[in-house]
Amino acid sequence: MRLIPLLFATVPLLICHQAAAAQKSVTFFLDGARVEQEAAAANGYLELALPDSLIPGSLRVKALEGGSVLRVELVAAEQDRRRAREIAVLEERKGELQDRMAVLVRREEIYSAAAKSQSGKAPRKTKSNPNPLGTLQKGTEFALARMESVYRDRRKSQKALDALELELAAARKGVASARIWLAGGKAGISYLVGDARWTPSYDFRWSGDDGGELLLHAKLPQREKGVRYLISNGTVAQEVVAKEVRGDFPTLARYSLTLVGGAPGSHPPLSFAFAAVQAVLPPGDAALFWRGEYLGSGRFAGGGASEFSIDRE
Repeated sequence: MRLIPLLFATVPLLICHQAAAAQKSVTFFLDGARVEQEAAAANGYLELALPDSLIPGSLRVKALEGGSVLRVELVAAEQDRRRAREIAVLEERKGELQDRMAVLVRREEIYSAAAKSQSGKAPRKTKSNPNPLGTLQKGTEFALARMESVYRDRRKSQKALDALELELAAARKGVASARIWLAGGKAGISYLVGDARWTPSYDFRWSGDDGGELLLHAKLPQREKGVRYLISNGTVAQEVVAKEVRGDFPTLARYSLTLVGGAPGSHPPLSFAFAAVQAVLPPGDAALFWRGEYLGSGRFAGGGASEFSIDRE
């Protein structure tokens, strides 16, 4: 459970005292993303909620319109008011699950003792119990059935408790927010995150002869209205020039293809070789189209690769 609002779980909304945010952009790389935003401060002060995936040391704050940055204070997760409320809720839920586990352990002990007691009894026929063996068997089966139910409940509770422990560890980790003091009313803020990136995706499109086209697409995380998105065909460290894109599956580039060995005739090529494309192509999933028909998908190695095959599994 996250109480701090996030943009597709990585880009936080800016929280300011009577401040309005504008001109936000996100540049996706192959291994992360850079978030850039202008923010107006009220009385020279603003607060910025930071994501869990913030790359340490990547926060940059620059005063705009001739102002200057007076002070920046990073607030650790457990010292942040919003994060402290979240941790308190998680701790309460953890206590409830631990209580539930204790009750289940006690039930298991009771039913285990009952099963042993039933199986250890000597069957004696009486007027009120003409079938003692059947009665003992029913009692044992009942105790074992209850134990099985307890085991299932314990597994579910333990799984929930383990997941909660991970949430608590994440909530207590790192820096939760930044407090910024300015001489001036507006700041430019940027930082890097490690869990948002673009994913390469390819289309091999053959016309039916020995020619075709390779399209490079970018799969993007969920988009937010009013945000400018850019794609860089490289890592954060490489600083490859980024281009602005629209939509959640934009086409970044198109390349002509030539089949090696000539046209395949009337049969579509499910596995084929082609003249390598002279471009920087990162690895990614690829789909094959033959005369406009989708035939399947596979993994394209990118780079200087000159062959592709559809997955047969």
